[in-house]
Amino acid sequence: MSKLLTVAMPCYNVETYLERGLSSFADPRFSDDVEVLIVNDGSTDSTKEIAERFVAAYPSIFRLIDKENGGHGSGINAGIAHATGKYFRIVDGDDWVATENLVLLLERLRGIDSDIVVDERREVDMSSMEGDVIRFPDYIETDRELRFEDVCNERDTESSITIHTLTTKTELLRKRGIRIREGIFYVDYEYIVKATSFANTVTFLPIELYQYLVGNANQSVAAENWVKRYAHHETVVREMLLFAESDGFSEPVGRYVTRKAQLIVNTHYNVLLIFDKDRKRGMRRAREFRLWLEKSHPRFAALTARRYRQAAVLHYLGVDADKLARIKGR
Repeated sequence: MSKLLTVAMPCYNVETYLERGLSSFADPRFSDDVEVLIVNDGSTDSTKEIAERFVAAYPSIFRLIDKENGGHGSGINAGIAHATGKYFRIVDGDDWVATENLVLLLERLRGIDSDIVVDERREVDMSSMEGDVIRFPDYIETDRELRFEDVCNERDTESSITIHTLTTKTELLRKRGIRIREGIFYVDYEYIVKATSFANTVTFLPIELYQYLVGNANQSVAAENWVKRYAHHETVVREMLLFAESDGFSEPVGRYVTRKAQLIVNTHYNVLLIFDKDRKRGMRRAREFRLWLEKSHPRFAALTARRYRQAAVLHYLGVDADKLARIKGR
């Protein structure tokens, strides 16, 4: 490995945002330790030209990987394949990092050998450009190496491990042959679960690094987009169920993976029964999915039966995505 950290930046038509993201890495202090792989996923705007400009100006930091369009998962896969860093992480093309805090992270990574490292993020509203740092809960022990199986089921610890806060040993990703589904949305969840489930050790660092832009109606997590791409989400659900029923996990990690699979099934119930404004279509799809789940994965059908009934009741009461958010206090 020639670098300490590889940052993969999957990019598709992000000319509006890309310069801000790349500029946050364009610092001579990163020349020896950081490589940013700009994965141009078949963009049709000026994304490639912007990337080429940064490669020319900072060739020791930036590399351009130009490929045909294959979706976010293909960008992650390309990043893993081309990485030369001891550690690997992902920054989307419309987001950026806090440059000075990246300096701090690199200082810590030099003295760490954990399989995964988790830091903190800031969610930035795209209208006001203001936002809040999502801090670790008080019960998470920071600044020391922990066994992953000792903490992965502790309260809500796993909610702090997101694609925006996760740094993983490149060797672990390759040794386990981790590849993400291509050509679909919602693969972030797949990456998080697969990248963490094989980790023996983890270190939590209270460093705010990732600057996550929120409030864009075109984001894949917007309720209407969940419905439009429900088949994509269902593909990830099925992948997670297969992964959860594979062998080789310790008992604590097995519980962690089971819970993660259960959570994404519950989210799918929301997509079908609550987010879809065409209530009849949503119910039909939910029943079809439920029948498949009972036949193919009866253990998870039993684990999620109560949540299915709850979502069905909310469906009949006319609860939609906005009402559900209010119920949850969001």
